[in-house]
Formats: sequence, C-alpha cells, structure tokens
Amino acid sequence: MNKASDNGVGLVYSSLEGLLFQQQSARLLQKRSRYRKTAIQTGNHQVRHLGRGMEFAESRPYSPGDDIRSIDWKVTARTGEPHTKLFEEERERPVLLWCDLRSNMFFATRGQFKSVVATELASLLAWKSWLDGDRVGGAIISSDQQHEMRPARSKSKLLQLLQSLASTSQQIPDFSQASTVSLSDSWKRLRRVLPTGSQVILFSDFRGLDDSAERQLRRIARHSTVTIIHITDPFEHQLPQKTQLKLSDGLRFLRLNTTKKDVNDDYSQRDLNQSKRLKQLSMQCHARLIEISTDDSVKQRLAKLRGAIL
Repeated sequence: MNKASDNGVGLVYSSLEGLLFQQQSARLLQKRSRYRKTAIQTGNHQVRHLGRGMEFAESRPYSPGDDIRSIDWKVTARTGEPHTKLFEEERERPVLLWCDLRSNMFFATRGQFKSVVATELASLLAWKSWLDGDRVGGAIISSDQQHEMRPARSKSKLLQLLQSLASTSQQIPDFSQASTVSLSDSWKRLRRVLPTGSQVILFSDFRGLDDSAERQLRRIARHSTVTIIHITDPFEHQLPQKTQLKLSDGLRFLRLNTTKKDVNDDYSQRDLNQSKRLKQLSMQCHARLIEISTDDSVKQRLAKLRGAIL
C-alpha cells in the first residue's frame, strides 16, 4: 500500500492535525453538565445510588442503616413516616469506536471520501466521550487487518487512537485485491475484547453486511449499547439520469448506460434493499441509526449527531 500525497488532506485522507482539531467541535456536542465531579474516574452517565450523590432522584421509606443525613424531612413531616433521599451518581462507561477503513470506504463523488468522514466523526466522538469522562477505545479495520485499543481514561491513549485513524486513512488500499477482513469476522473479534455495558459506535457504509455479520452484531447488542453511523455518497443512492458513465477503480474500467430504465431501477432497488436491511438490523439491536452523507456540511453532521446520539 502507498501513502497518500499531501494534496488530498481532508478530502481523500485525514491528518493527525485535523483529527486533533475535532476537539473544538466536540465541545459543541457536550451538554452543560448539571453535576459536580468528585473524582477523576467519574463520568456523566447516571446510576441509581443510595447516599450522598450528585442529584436528588426520589424519596423512599427509611431503612435501618440509612445515613441520617439523607433523611427527607419534608416528606417525613408530610407523611408521618421517616423517608430517605435517593440520589443519582455519575459513573464512567467504556466507549468503543469501530471504524471501517476497508477499500470500499475510499470513495466519494462529492465532499470527502467516506473514509475521511468516518475518521473525522470517530475522532469527534472520541473527544466528546473523553471530555465527558468516559473511557475511550477503538477498533480500526482495513482491507487486510484489524487493530484494537481497549477503552482507557487516558489522553495519551486517545492520541494513539487518533494517530492510528490518521495513518490508516493515509494508506491507499490495493483495489485489485478483495478485502480479507469481513464484517462478521471483525465483529466476532470485537465481542471478545468488549467490556460489558459498553457504548459501541460503528462507522461504515456496511458493504458486505450478511446474515453472519448480523448475528454477531445482535450478540454485541445484548451486552452493549450500539449506535450505527451509516456513511454513504449520493452516487450510491441514485445514478445520474440519461447519460453514459465511464467508471474506473484505477485498474478496471466499466461503461454504464443510465438511459436504460432497467439499469436505474435495478441500481435504486439494490440501494433500497441495503437501507431496509440496515434499518431492520438497527431495530433488532435497539440501536440508534444515523445517516451521514459525504457532502453533508459540518453543521449538518453536528445537527444529526446532536439530535440522535446525545
């Protein structure tokens, strides 16, 4: 594999500097915290907890052994029975970002390559998770290998993840060779290193999604919260009308006549089937599904993430 030239930075490949800059956008996704952090390892995800927590949740009848400082005197006076306050406390959670950088992701007709969109979004949510106090890890797949980093509450580990994303996006795939890493194999391997209770965020166009891969993702979803970020290019949804297209991957060439109705219909139906399959899978996994286009603006991406992932 060859390294990309400097001319395509931010369009056909990502740079470490660009991924570091995503920290600024990540702050725009953060909710203003209502909670106070009491330790380095606390996060912004609430867990029901009895005792001196961060925020009042509810009152319940007093039980022997409860801290008398937690007695709810107003409810006690109103009911005539002693009641104890329950609080919600912040806890960290593991967040794992799975990023697809196989050869099929090195494509776009508008905006940025799908691979660049994936790395920028993964970096954006990595920064947000780290700023929220979560442990952040990742899994990056290319056409011939997979690399994992276990979730950690460490800025140095986060920077290692960003460096891996940038360097992998700079390696131009060998389009003459089929990918040796399937979604099924990747997700099966992911299950073995994934801590229970993790938040798993997947960035891909999900080419090669089959029954075996779906089974693996459903198994992941049994013990983790899944978010699916589907990255596509407008060309993949609809062919240009009434024209002769010359297509090439640099090695092979194809002529496509879009003046033929059956060609357009078949192309659109394939895309519709893929979309339906992914939507059905997301429902089976109780997963959020976010659709991102290569020609979406930064504001559009942030709006989609803010509306679906927070």
